[in-house]
Amino acid sequence: MTIEIRDAAHDDLEKITDIFNQAIPAGNAEWTEQLHSVDERLDWWRGRVASGRPVFVAVRTDGTTPEVIGVASYGDFRDSTCREGFRFTAEHSVYLDESAKGSGAADLLMDALEAHARHAGIRMMLATIDGTNEPSIRFHARRGYVETGRLPAVGYTFSQWRDFVIMQLDLGHELSI
Repeated sequence: MTIEIRDAAHDDLEKITDIFNQAIPAGNAEWTEQLHSVDERLDWWRGRVASGRPVFVAVRTDGTTPEVIGVASYGDFRDSTCREGFRFTAEHSVYLDESAKGSGAADLLMDALEAHARHAGIRMMLATIDGTNEPSIRFHARRGYVETGRLPAVGYTFSQWRDFVIMQLDLGHELSI
């Protein structure tokens, strides 16, 4: 399988929405029971682009028509009232189409996110993961992320309490203040 990573485009939003929505029924990646709309993902994409944060897609290019099979982004950690204190910390998300599991697309997306974050001066990259999502926890650990926090039963979806696991990677950015 040949995979390319590129910036997401407006024409990708329908597939990006589908990929996010694939994660909802499992209940352990998107802490919502409501499917996303293309308009909602459009607002999200526009917000990320306007703030200088990336939205990357993984594209399978070995077929007759290139196909988006994954999406990844990072944004500010915490809301705007805390932005100054957390300006060197970002929280990321990576989602794959069901057909892309095990393809290596997640690693390629993470490579692009981490490189972008380093270039942008981000020091800490955070992953926030449902405690039952063992594949994601193993994936991040394999990439050098360390579990730094676990908040038991802070979320509730699909009639189940959810644990919130925080994993972080030091990107090695040093400030020259």
